[in-house]
Amino acid sequence: MNGNMLVAIAAVVIIAAAGAGVYMVVRDDGSDDKDKTIEPRDVEITNSLGEKVTVTAPVEKMCVVNSSAAEFLTIMGEKDRIVGMDSSLISAFSPMFDNVTDIGNYKTPSGEKIAVSGCKYVITQSSSRSLSAETEQALKDNYQIVVLRLDFFGETMQQDAQELLKILISDTAEDAYNEYKATYDSVVNTVKESSKDFPGNPYFLYLFTSNSATAGTYYSTLSELSKIVESIHGQNAVRHADLNVTSTTATVKPAKEKVLAFDNAGHLDYVFIRGTASTTAAQDYQTFLNTGGDLDFAANLNVVENRHVYVINTDL
Repeated sequence: MNGNMLVAIAAVVIIAAAGAGVYMVVRDDGSDDKDKTIEPRDVEITNSLGEKVTVTAPVEKMCVVNSSAAEFLTIMGEKDRIVGMDSSLISAFSPMFDNVTDIGNYKTPSGEKIAVSGCKYVITQSSSRSLSAETEQALKDNYQIVVLRLDFFGETMQQDAQELLKILISDTAEDAYNEYKATYDSVVNTVKESSKDFPGNPYFLYLFTSNSATAGTYYSTLSELSKIVESIHGQNAVRHADLNVTSTTATVKPAKEKVLAFDNAGHLDYVFIRGTASTTAAQDYQTFLNTGGDLDFAANLNVVENRHVYVINTDL
């Protein structure tokens, strides 16, 4: 398998594992079981951190500050249960959720707006793009709002979806999820079968452009997209001691001098760049070159000369 095939496969899995955007329109919200009366019950779920949380189900109204949660609720035909979202997600999903309550910034959502929406639960991620512990406690103390830390990506993606089904209590949602899961498993198995004989253990860097024309940061091993690529083949170069970076967040910024030296030593095999709907591939590529500053990445990086830099558009 050549490098182009590896990248093509990576792109397929990223699309599939990030929520199967092409699948999101399959289910509407006209579920047969919506007219059923279900007695409220306490159910225990396990969040992405392995912590137990008690939830009163079914949860008919919820707010989300996690795009993957919104995608899974849509896949399950339950997007009408979303009554509030952070500002950036409303914009990213527009016009699908234009009528829900804008609860403000994803890091510090408005407890008052959440309460007014009639929602008692907020779904956030467990690490990157997550509410702080202080914000979580304030929502609980002041508004009796419970934060559910469910990632819906990486190692816990399918488990998180199962936990979501527990609090929805919907037969049609389960049917929709099972249909999605069959498609997902088929794609993953095809990719793994195609990539199993690819030689070596290549290093890659994955740039997050942050919609910036002048700067960018690299995804750490904690990030969703890094985990997806590593599940196919290779390893994130930030793991290598030569780059000398540690992080407890989803992004890191190794020194440009170390990136150049790592490449010139023959270690860097690929660079992936996260593109967005608001920028062209050429603009995103230029952002990567700009991270080199006066070191002139275009002229001095082997990975550029070898044409192993790829832009993948994954806006959500």
